[in-house]
Amino acid sequence: MKKTLLLAAILTLGASTMAYAGPQGCPCDCHKGPQGCPPCGMHKPDGMKRPPRINLDEKLKLTEQQKVKAKEIRMQGREEMEPIMNAIKTKHEQKEIIKRSTDITTEAKLEQVEKLNNQINALKKQARDLRLKNERDFEAILTPAQKKELDKLKAEGKKKAMERKQKAQKSTNKSAK
Repeated sequence: MKKTLLLAAILTLGASTMAYAGPQGCPCDCHKGPQGCPPCGMHKPDGMKRPPRINLDEKLKLTEQQKVKAKEIRMQGREEMEPIMNAIKTKHEQKEIIKRSTDITTEAKLEQVEKLNNQINALKKQARDLRLKNERDFEAILTPAQKKELDKLKAEGKKKAMERKQKAQKSTNKSAK
């Protein structure tokens, strides 16, 4: 009898707190649209928002011919990058399988994981080299004035990234204290 009353009291208390909790979900009401949730910053750690994308076509005042060449460079780069990124993803999956495996020794696991890490690092270097190549190809189609403007935009982006990084470090340090 006492157990039943205690259980009823707990269930009543739980139901009443759920009733007062209010609606669940995104406080920004961004799930109402047909596209789902746009990047509003509410779903990222610490409410960090992604910086707005810069439309280089407009900022650099590219000609139609330059826009076509830039698109070709992007598409070619994407085609070349896709197998590298898939290989990296596969290596990470293999690593997780090895880590969860129970039929090999810890030393063998460490050895295989180290081997996969080396392969992943080599693939990441390939991806970085490909990005740099694509960047150089894009810069090759620009006029000197456009290159100057691009360098200015890059410098501004680096400065803003450093400011965000410092701000994040400060908030991390404050929360650690």
